[in-house]
Amino acid sequence: MPKRRILLVEDDADTRRGVQLRLQAWGYETLAAADSVAALAAVRSGRPDAILLDLGLPGGDGLVVLERLRAMGASASIPVIVLTARDPGHSRQRALDLGATAFLQKPVENDVLQAALRDCLPAEAAAAADPPRRPKVLLIEDDGDTRLGLGVRLRASGYEVATAADAATATMAVQREKPDVVLLDLGLPGGDGMTVLKRIKSNPNLDRTQVVVLTARAGQAVREEALAAGAAAFLQKPADNDELLGLLRSLCAS
Repeated sequence: MPKRRILLVEDDADTRRGVQLRLQAWGYETLAAADSVAALAAVRSGRPDAILLDLGLPGGDGLVVLERLRAMGASASIPVIVLTARDPGHSRQRALDLGATAFLQKPVENDVLQAALRDCLPAEAAAAADPPRRPKVLLIEDDGDTRLGLGVRLRASGYEVATAADAATATMAVQREKPDVVLLDLGLPGGDGMTVLKRIKSNPNLDRTQVVVLTARAGQAVREEALAAGAAAFLQKPADNDELLGLLRSLCAS
């Protein structure tokens, strides 16, 4: 059965990339548009099965796009899910009056978005898009802001995320979660991250778990020690988003 095609209309590049990765992980084919003009063109050329529509768009408000879609004969029946950071207020009722099938606010949880897509697509198509198991990443990081921000980015990119904030809970979390990849800071309360790395790599029950050291520490000696202890990669903070996500995709596919 062919994959269902979702058009994502979103002007923010990071958000667009994150949502696309989620949709692709769930088995959907994706199209993308960054403004109202490109959105209408993509509907005509791409013939999507459903549309995820932001409201704050360059070149025309998303509600105007929705109104035009409903006036285009061929696209009048395409389900449109509004996905926006706007306060619902007047916008929600206006979107529903114009024929939106759902009004969701960012950031949206995976299960909420999946349910909205299943509700608006034919039952046989939704069955084809049941999500596969998501790769699991354990993020070991003592800084709360870094842990929160990186966790949001990883979840938006389709990963299941568990966290630990110190060396003691990290060791227990690895054994409990059995993640595909561990992102490991080296400067941890309660014990050095290098010790955590060595414990992970010496545990035969964790032989499939890859460890990526993600640290602010610099120096060739630190890098060499981490790689010699079994780390799959060594990255310095702040890590480039594309580099990190590309590395994770490669490790989870191996």
